[in-house]
Amino acid sequence: MLNKLIKYLSSLRFTILLICLLAMIFAVGLWIPQQRLLKTIYLQWQKNAPGLVAFLDALGLTTIYTSPITITLWLLFFLNLSLVLWQRWPIIKSRITLSDAKIADPVTVGGYPFRSSYPLPGDLDSEKIIGLLRKNRYTILGDASGFYGVKNRMAPVAFMLFHLSFFLILLGGVVSVYTEFVGYLDLAQGESFQGELSRYNASPQPKMPEIGSPPSASFTVKSIVPRVVHNTPTGISVLLVDSQGQKHDVDINRPYSTEHTSFVFKHLGVSPLFVLKDASGKETGGAYIKLDVLQRKPDRFVLGPFSYTATFYPDYVLEGGKRATRSMEFNNPVFFIAVEQAGKKIAEGLVPKNGALEFAGYRLEMRDMPFWVRFYVVKQRGLSILYAGFAIATIGVIWRLLFYRREIVGAVREQDGARCLVVAGRSEYYKSLAEDEFTKLFKDISGNG
Repeated sequence: MLNKLIKYLSSLRFTILLICLLAMIFAVGLWIPQQRLLKTIYLQWQKNAPGLVAFLDALGLTTIYTSPITITLWLLFFLNLSLVLWQRWPIIKSRITLSDAKIADPVTVGGYPFRSSYPLPGDLDSEKIIGLLRKNRYTILGDASGFYGVKNRMAPVAFMLFHLSFFLILLGGVVSVYTEFVGYLDLAQGESFQGELSRYNASPQPKMPEIGSPPSASFTVKSIVPRVVHNTPTGISVLLVDSQGQKHDVDINRPYSTEHTSFVFKHLGVSPLFVLKDASGKETGGAYIKLDVLQRKPDRFVLGPFSYTATFYPDYVLEGGKRATRSMEFNNPVFFIAVEQAGKKIAEGLVPKNGALEFAGYRLEMRDMPFWVRFYVVKQRGLSILYAGFAIATIGVIWRLLFYRREIVGAVREQDGARCLVVAGRSEYYKSLAEDEFTKLFKDISGNG
């Protein structure tokens, strides 16, 4: 009974079944928003259809990649893989082991589809034939009276490497899932970050790791320079200086990486310095306000006893009596600000850089206009293990397919009164290509090429 169970668990049929079931789960995960991967979409969906989302949550379909069913299938998959490796290892060991028992008669030996005979010149020494085979990277056992040769003897080990790489990928995946931190961080030019958890955006809420701690990175944003050419945003340069004084340049496709953590540029906004003065000229408030206004949508903020709605024009122009922007280049940056108190609008007007808006005995000044950036912050300790697994898998495939195994058996014999090299050969892959290689090799050795 146990042997039948082991045989089924290690069978190709069971492997295919597991792969199909895992593929179905991945398809469901692509169709249903997942809490961990698409948190913003998931929260919006939960708000719009709470009953449906609650039902899917109960079934574990919104956390399907870490659900008990998925984990069970993965465990069965790696059990299947372990059993296959355990069964294949004795076969692989016997294939890479050199033994005189592998020397066979090239005329009668089975399993060698390539067979041929080549007449030898009288001055060709038998030992020279063995030397020429070794020169062509064949490992040879025996002598001219009967020999066995193998090229790329260790190729079967690539099978083990390829399958062992799956265990590294599994380990890397598990470590990544349980040590993963994901959050969003908004920082303006001149701001420093010391790894404080409270600095991360509250929405979406940071995903805390099951094991380990949040990122402990420490750096200061020295400069933020957006690049806009011919009304088209082409890039951004964010200069960071870490606690060691090292400089790091962040671009759209170049994150800042440190201690298993990546800070990926995600979004750009402006952070003007607004100062509010009363009728006597005394400052009653002031702050760098992070405003998300570069998508041509207004944003709101509060300063002193007033609330404000700000609309931004990077290259302000008045066209036909209407406010507009010539381009997305920051040639003439201007804010249009509406001031409210107790829910009523009391003033509105334009505020350029180093300009001001006066209202109700107050004066709102904009003294500076740096930028702010939003970083997507992700920390995963298992990525290096994952990369190692994929690298080993790649090596295994290349090794297996390009450096494939070729075997030959042969002997120098008398045939019809002439010395001949009688050989048989076989190859793991590319049989026609291997036969052409054998033909050329033995013709060259026998002097018939």
